[in-house]
Amino acid sequence: MTLQQQYAHALHDLVSTAPEHSRTYLTGLMQTLKKKGHIKLAPQILVQYQQIIETKKRSEKYTHVTEESERTRVLLELYRKLVATS
Repeated sequence: MTLQQQYAHALHDLVSTAPEHSRTYLTGLMQTLKKKGHIKLAPQILVQYQQIIETKKRSEKYTHVTEESERTRVLLELYRKLVATS
C-alpha cells in the first residue's frame, strides 16, 4: 500500500466515523503533510480518497439483492438442475 493510499484510507476511516468533523480532519491532514514534507502528495491522496468512495458505492450497489435479481438467480438454478438431469 502506497503512502497516498494509507493517508486516504486513514482520512476515509475518520470521516466515515464522524462526518461532522471532516473539515477538521482535512485541515489536520494538510498540516501533517506540510510538517512531514509530503504536501505534493495531496492531489494523489484526493484521487485515492475518491476511488475508495467509488468502490464503496459500487460494492453497495452490487451487494443489494433486488427482487428481479433473486428471481433470475432462482430461474438459473432451476435451469441448471433441469439441464443436468437430462
